[in-house]
Amino acid sequence: MIRKFTLFPKDQGFTPLIWLCFLLIPLFSMYPYDSLDKVCMTGLIIIFAVCYRNSLFAEKYYPFWISIQYLISFIYLVHLGYVYLFMFPAWQIGFSKLTTKRFNWFYSALLILIMTGSLIVWMKGLRFNNENLIASGAFTLFTLLAPFGGREFLKQQEQRKQMYQANERLESLIVGKERNRIARELHDSLGQSLSVMTIKLDLAQKLFDHDLAVSKKEINEVQQLSRETLTMVREIVSDMRRKTIMEELVEINRVLSAAKVILTTENESVVQGVPLRLQNEVSYCLREAITNIIRHSQATYCKITFLLKEDVFTFSIQDNGIGIKDLKFGNGLVGMRERVEQLNGHLLVADRKGMCLTITIPLEEDHHD
Repeated sequence: MIRKFTLFPKDQGFTPLIWLCFLLIPLFSMYPYDSLDKVCMTGLIIIFAVCYRNSLFAEKYYPFWISIQYLISFIYLVHLGYVYLFMFPAWQIGFSKLTTKRFNWFYSALLILIMTGSLIVWMKGLRFNNENLIASGAFTLFTLLAPFGGREFLKQQEQRKQMYQANERLESLIVGKERNRIARELHDSLGQSLSVMTIKLDLAQKLFDHDLAVSKKEINEVQQLSRETLTMVREIVSDMRRKTIMEELVEINRVLSAAKVILTTENESVVQGVPLRLQNEVSYCLREAITNIIRHSQATYCKITFLLKEDVFTFSIQDNGIGIKDLKFGNGLVGMRERVEQLNGHLLVADRKGMCLTITIPLEEDHHD
């Protein structure tokens, strides 16, 4: 079977291609190619590009491809005074998933090669003007720091990936818990009622020819029980349509991630003590607040804090956007305030380096299931 050729790893997009475009700089600097030395150096650049591309895919031969890049970079440094090419493998070892031991080995080799090459250039008497000296110093500094920057960036990237996976698992867990709750409701309530109705109908059938009055009584009770069961089913369905705060937070995280807004929460566990019917109203308020943040705030960060104290539930939504300077109470905020007031609660909007919306709701008896 013929394997399909892939120029670069799909998860890296066009980034490697952009990096390779920087190799045009040394190619242009040697033009015209009117000597054997320039032709050989141009050939080395082509080999360097191939090694760079192959190292993006390699696992087993990764040290080999990086070593070839080191060697060609060292040749360019010694012959032309270019530290420039070392940036490629330097950035690459930072972005590769290397163990600490292997990273230290590659970085030590990078440091030794740059220091040795620079010493050789100095001993050869190759001199630079001020502009070239500054550029060379900047490239050297960037090259030595790039592996650590790339490693830190990769670490953060992995953490974001793990957070996304954790949210996916949390969503599955919430769905599973909801499914189990519905199953218990149906088994405990509907199952028991249907069992009683079956027994009564069997009894009514047996007594139909012998005691018609008792049979009719049983049938009437079954009829009444069926009405109660129907009401019970409607209540279960109504509860199923309600959204918990945890379910809403999963959806909010997905929406904010798509909008490039970082979400953090505090005291999330206290929402378990909030009645289910009240959670549905809180979920609506959270949804409206997040919608306003995405549409109007220009924020990049959002924090939701929960507090449950002395039968009073408080939650606040803080962002780092443009604040409330030009805030207008549109339909979303008006509807939110009306809902909160119906629950005997309070809504407060403040400007704290961004908008901070705080809602306080008492946990009164009529809010409980």
